[in-house]
Amino acid sequence: MKEALDRFLAFLRRKDYGGARAYAEGFPEGERERLLGGLDLLERDPEALEDPLFAAEREVVLGVKAVREGRREEAEARFHKALQLDPFHHRALTNLGTLHLERGELEAALDLYQRALKLCPDDPLLHENLAALYKRKGDLDKMVAHMKRATRLKMAPPALDPLTGERKRPFRLPLWALFLLLALLAYLFLHKP
Repeated sequence: MKEALDRFLAFLRRKDYGGARAYAEGFPEGERERLLGGLDLLERDPEALEDPLFAAEREVVLGVKAVREGRREEAEARFHKALQLDPFHHRALTNLGTLHLERGELEAALDLYQRALKLCPDDPLLHENLAALYKRKGDLDKMVAHMKRATRLKMAPPALDPLTGERKRPFRLPLWALFLLLALLAYLFLHKP
């Protein structure tokens, strides 16, 4: 059960609430209602959410809300609290890094972004933030590299299996099957009745 809840948390960390909802459907009835109810509150009224499983995500959501409303100190405190609750919450690290970037604290922002990058290298927003940081540092090569990466990630997001949270492997035809198919097509083409 712990492994299943960890996978559920991975969806929350990525803010993939749709994937979390689909994954929650596979839980036993009582746990399923808990998870789906928590997701509903997270989206409708995060301040009312008291389930400890959702605590870190709740803090990130409320921190982002505080940023939008201009309450930067509250936001920073919420992102720190989220990291105390869940040290693997890459969006908390990213948002905290952005607050440092806005204050001109480039090295602190870079450290936070690099920690987030280790946890989630496929987050396009993180790469956009790194591009902005490198632009401010004057490192245009790294800026361009991160912008390209962010663009590629946005254009072709990785497909994740909603039940496991793992990347789906793209369908690839084995080389021997491709050769066999080509041989069959050549035979049919050359031996028309």
